[in-house]
Amino acid sequence: MSEEIPKNKKQKIVHWLKQKDNLILLGVLIFAFVVRIYYFSLTKNQPLWWDEAEYMNMASHIAGLAPNLNFTFDPVRQILTPLIMALFFKFTGISEVLPRVFIFVMSFASVIGMYYLGKEIYDKKVGLIASFLMSLFWVNLFFTYRILVDIQSLTFFIFSTLFFYKYFKTNSPKFLYIASALLAIGTLFKLSTAFLFPAILIYFLITEKLNFLKRKEVWIATLIFVLIFVPYIIWGYFEFHGFVLTMASAVNSPENYLTQGFNVLGGYLKLFPSYLSWPLVILFVIGLFLLYKLFLGLDLLLKGKNNEVKKELYLILIFLAPLLLTSFLINHNEDRYILNIFPSVFIFCGLGINFLYSWIKKKNKLLAITLIIILVLFTVNFGLKSSDNIIKGKLDSYSYVRDAGIWLKENSEPSDIIISSSYPHIEYYSGRETIWFPQSKEEFEELIQSENKPDYFMISVFETSPEWAYNYPEENNLKTAKIYFSDAERKNPVLIIYSIS
Repeated sequence: MSEEIPKNKKQKIVHWLKQKDNLILLGVLIFAFVVRIYYFSLTKNQPLWWDEAEYMNMASHIAGLAPNLNFTFDPVRQILTPLIMALFFKFTGISEVLPRVFIFVMSFASVIGMYYLGKEIYDKKVGLIASFLMSLFWVNLFFTYRILVDIQSLTFFIFSTLFFYKYFKTNSPKFLYIASALLAIGTLFKLSTAFLFPAILIYFLITEKLNFLKRKEVWIATLIFVLIFVPYIIWGYFEFHGFVLTMASAVNSPENYLTQGFNVLGGYLKLFPSYLSWPLVILFVIGLFLLYKLFLGLDLLLKGKNNEVKKELYLILIFLAPLLLTSFLINHNEDRYILNIFPSVFIFCGLGINFLYSWIKKKNKLLAITLIIILVLFTVNFGLKSSDNIIKGKLDSYSYVRDAGIWLKENSEPSDIIISSSYPHIEYYSGRETIWFPQSKEEFEELIQSENKPDYFMISVFETSPEWAYNYPEENNLKTAKIYFSDAERKNPVLIIYSIS
């Protein structure tokens, strides 16, 4: 007797909830949401970092809410996040609330996307494992509470990867168009989202050689990407008088791509245990070894005679492309730069866990279940402990700079100018024009004789200032306006604001 097909919405929901895999997914999503809400409540008022303040200043400038600031855009900062925040500001004024909620939503969406990506490439079990790992991944969680661009990039990377694969499985052009649009939007959030593009191109070349160029939908998808992305190129040309992509990539590019690239790559590989914990690293390696069919059948795949290993090829490409390009094109290690390799990493872990469970289950089912429970508990403990340590440890960083900016806003005139090495933070919190220290004392002496002379002089331990700036206030009897101390005894000053008469 066939199963009765649900007819209305209520029946469909009940039917969906009766399926064990769906209940597990619901549990993962509830867990991901609760964890994120908890940390959101802790971090909703935390001070901004340098990059965060830059994006907020961009947004306030775009929204026209900082008319007295002489703001200059930086080509390394992509425009879409500030544009969205500027839209929020039209409703709320300059506020961090909606930007933080927006990134929270993106982070939660990355957990959902992980399930569908793992399920599409392999099966529901792999999707559930990958989604669970993403739900408590400490790098994801930490940057969920920073007003940056990395979580948006990760989420659009996951969904564009998902729709590209759906296209490869079904040959349905609509999936290719959606994937192309998502990749273009993700690249407007952060340029490195486009590191997915070489993976897609190589996949096409290996599986179809140049025949894919004959497909009409490929050219339509390319046009969709161009139509979405080109306005940014045009804006960049008028704003920076050059090609914005090369100008942006030059900021962190290495002097020696090969030598520095291998050093950066080695740095990321050494950090893997801190990202995953050793048990998951081992399971990740097992997942990699399970791709042996790909390497054994690669010659047949190149000849177009083996379609069974295409998913393995796709998975290894979406892992290697962002890892290698990030390592060889950016001159230093930073956790958030390689966020986009972890969708494939978690799928590899899912493959390793499935394999190990099935192998042990054949010998002893109870032992297999016990080991899975232990692994889940260990992973939860590792993920939440790592997240807790870094989120709470960085909770009050730059609080003195924020407080100084707020004090300056309350105790200065809108036309006043501040000189500080904490340029973006002070400009954001004070709403006053903030300028950098000149490199020499002589240049500063000329500056204070000009029309744009600063009214306040701020030095701190949080950003390095030129050597002459630390002694200048005492040598020239500048009046102390405000001092912030790191200790209750008020013996260790960390930030001092002087007024310039």
